[in-house]
Amino acid sequence: MISEEKIAHLRLFRSENVGAITFRALLNHFGSSVTALENLPDFARRGGRSRPLKIASRSEAEKEIEQLTKIGAELICLGDSDYPSLLAEIPDAPPVLTVMGNKSFLQKKYIAIVGTRNASINGKNIARKMAADFVKSGYGVISGLALGIDAAAHEGALYAATPKISTIAVLGTGINVAYPQQNKKIYDEIKEKGLLLTEYAIDTKPQPSNFPCRNRIISGISSGLVVIEAALRSGSLITANKALEQGKDVFAVPASPLDSRASGVNHLIKSGAPLVESASDVIEHLTTLPSLLLREPQTELFDLSTKTNDFKQELTDQSRRNLLDQLDGTPIEIDTLTRETGLPAHVISVLLVELELAGQIDRLPGNKIIRKSSL
Repeated sequence: MISEEKIAHLRLFRSENVGAITFRALLNHFGSSVTALENLPDFARRGGRSRPLKIASRSEAEKEIEQLTKIGAELICLGDSDYPSLLAEIPDAPPVLTVMGNKSFLQKKYIAIVGTRNASINGKNIARKMAADFVKSGYGVISGLALGIDAAAHEGALYAATPKISTIAVLGTGINVAYPQQNKKIYDEIKEKGLLLTEYAIDTKPQPSNFPCRNRIISGISSGLVVIEAALRSGSLITANKALEQGKDVFAVPASPLDSRASGVNHLIKSGAPLVESASDVIEHLTTLPSLLLREPQTELFDLSTKTNDFKQELTDQSRRNLLDQLDGTPIEIDTLTRETGLPAHVISVLLVELELAGQIDRLPGNKIIRKSSL
């Protein structure tokens, strides 16, 4: 039996203009998804929205859950015991994950392998060998099921997989959509011997904007990320930058400077990424670093960090106008907003949620905000 809170959790995340950061801010403010849902229309109205906000209905959520159950998939929510602990630490952790396969693999240690779709034979062989060696050493391999390096990494991990450790494919589609179709065989094998994972609703087709969002999950679950063959402007470098933002180690396998596929990895090396040639190089680096596990626990997801009545007087129409006046078509960091407006951080947080729900702003990587040109 699915709990009311889990249904509300799914409804909230599937509602219009509710991204991962806004979702978390709403829960921190209201204490539960049920209460947050009740207050969504009012928040959007206060942010300046005139049209009704599209809120996912209970029947839509129940239908999604029913469809997932039929194909052997299930939902895992942020705050559940099954949710990957490293992923939960990132500020834009997906509120809801859909998984299919062996979900016990979520609690294992992972190393990500990413790289170009247009991979060389040598690059793919390196990815297969490193992935198999990682699995043999007790590390799962996580990647994005793309052509080229991703697919080769999954193949190597599947070759060495055991009932205790294997590979995770993070999808930029619904859990039931194998993309690209050329990797359908790998998709099916991962479903049997590993784990498929996505934050997108069932039946979601591939969209270009989905894949950069997917990349933060790949790096978020991993302890470190290995880049094998990547152009300077590529999705693999986006994933590497996201990993660095998350405080993860990024490793690069060197390649010939005569090959355009080497420009990204060689740039990473010149920028300070450790040069690695084997799985053992990566593992040695990870295991000789001081432990990062002794940290303060994450703020409880459902604890009210600030009582609503404590700062209602600061949530005025004037403060909303002042905040919006600070924004234009240029990205600005939230810390800068706090300094320039003089408003407390918790007030800024609530105002930004209102404006995002109203469709007046977008959140960007690097804790930045940009004002939309029009509604």
